[in-house]
Amino acid sequence: MKIEFELEEEEAIIKTVYESIKEEREDKNKLEDTDSDKKRSFVAVALKGTKLSVCIRGDDIVKLRAAANTWLRLSKIAEEMVEVVRERES
Repeated sequence: MKIEFELEEEEAIIKTVYESIKEEREDKNKLEDTDSDKKRSFVAVALKGTKLSVCIRGDDIVKLRAAANTWLRLSKIAEEMVEVVRERES
């Protein structure tokens, strides 16, 4: 099973969000590769201009939903932090 979502924002903001969450993806995928019993999902993150694409694959709907919630939350927090920093710099 898989789910994909796409976020669109100003290029500078979406690039910062991508840079923030891509490290999490790399760490998560490495951890899951070493322990197949804990493998729940696979995540691919791609940046194309002003769009951030996140593709999540999972064995069942429960794992897929949990992974989607996690990645949407990570993306939202990263975007909110960019906005906070922008406001402080103004």
